[in-house]
Amino acid sequence: MRAVNGYLENGRFTPLEAVRFSRRVPAVLVFNDITVDEEKAERIAFLKEFHDLGREAIGEEMPDFLRVKFGRELVDLSDDGVMP
Repeated sequence: MRAVNGYLENGRFTPLEAVRFSRRVPAVLVFNDITVDEEKAERIAFLKEFHDLGREAIGEEMPDFLRVKFGRELVDLSDDGVMP
């Protein structure tokens, strides 16, 4: 069983990738019936919440992050085994 992503528009299904079968095969089309307007409203609501949280965070103290310490020697993966 395979799932193929694509778009269903005006009664035609257009896959996002080329799909080939050697013969005729039975298939079931399962689709999301969310309209573009619903998806857009959902994205706008998410972005509004994201921007509101960003505005609320203005002026908050940021903790100091520990610096990374590179105390290990380089590993030589060359054939001759000599480090430059």
